[in-house]
Amino acid sequence: MTLLPTQRTLAGDLAAAAEVGAVPEGGINRFAWTPELAEVTAWVGDELRRLGLEVEIDAAGNLLGRWPAPAGPAVMTASHLDTVPNGGAFDGVLGVLAAVQAIRILREEGFEPARPIWVGSFMDEEGTRFGTALFGSRAFCGVDVSEALEARDADGVSVAEAMAAQDRDPARIAEAHRVGEVGSYVELHIEQGPVLDTHGERLGVVESICGVLGLRVRLRGETNHAGSTPPEMRRDALAGASRVVVALREETLGRSDLRATVGQIRVAPGGRNVIPGVCEFTVDLRPAVPETFEGLQAWFGELVARIARQERLEPEIRCDYALEPTVMDPDVIAAIEAATREEGVEPFRMVSGAGHDAMLVGRRAAAGMLFVPSRDGISHSPSEWTETADCELGARVLARTLRRLASAT
Repeated sequence: MTLLPTQRTLAGDLAAAAEVGAVPEGGINRFAWTPELAEVTAWVGDELRRLGLEVEIDAAGNLLGRWPAPAGPAVMTASHLDTVPNGGAFDGVLGVLAAVQAIRILREEGFEPARPIWVGSFMDEEGTRFGTALFGSRAFCGVDVSEALEARDADGVSVAEAMAAQDRDPARIAEAHRVGEVGSYVELHIEQGPVLDTHGERLGVVESICGVLGLRVRLRGETNHAGSTPPEMRRDALAGASRVVVALREETLGRSDLRATVGQIRVAPGGRNVIPGVCEFTVDLRPAVPETFEGLQAWFGELVARIARQERLEPEIRCDYALEPTVMDPDVIAAIEAATREEGVEPFRMVSGAGHDAMLVGRRAAAGMLFVPSRDGISHSPSEWTETADCELGARVLARTLRRLASAT
């Protein structure tokens, strides 16, 4: 389909964007290197050109709109336009379209930046099609993504092949490395959680983005008959795993610096009347600050070892991935909070439990994030909703923040 011209309001843009990739069962499908994502990206690029920005699609498929200025590193605001399967109309896309709205506001005010302002949309933040999440921001930040080029979708198409189909040369992917030209970075996003909505807050200022420690645990006990083996003589792997799950919950209740989730669990042999001899489960640990991340794997290992000894089990722990928390920059946080108060709203400090492009950019440039509420905390769903007034507030705060940051030489 071809997008009709919007009313050039944020609400109009969100409604128009939601039509691209809309599926009959509800929600939106816009995945990496698909015609749907290319269409909405081109449409945003056209609007940025109309606003006077220089626009390009870089070697990694990232949309970059640049408002030139006399000197200094750029002030960048960005998010993403791709979705999860049957995704909502706000996750990612609001950050891009609010950035467009912020540029409109600054243009209408006659603002002339002392530093360049960049508006971006990163390719494949979600990783839905190929499992290559944060592809665009990784390439932008100079991370080697050459291995990701070989990832394939369900139809056997590789990232490299999908790129070539859209006239992008995979061999030139390193040219997307531009983060060195960015001095400050601001990302607006829906919260994707219930905190702001529950507390009746309209705007959150992110202090840090949680790191992620992904672990896989195997507990080995002894398979035996469920009826003839007394409880005190059992080596029940599932019982030991259950104690680990409960201990994790008790350890993290009331803590703001650590969240823990066991999302998958499997027992063997799996008979109804058989004591489980083996139990495997995944653990997702999300530390909010580097101090919590340090030693976290050792802390968890000791917890498992203690319970395994008590249950006479043999433990194995494998680390699948480890990503440190990203602490937001104090000066960018101060700029966001000042802009929020200028709008008559008191900012609410919080931690992001979900990952974002800002977690990568923030390791190489001064970064900050602002959240607007998700109704009932729902995200990654067709039911995802953020009130129009909150979207517009976020865009105004973003415009004020860009003005502050781009006025400093």
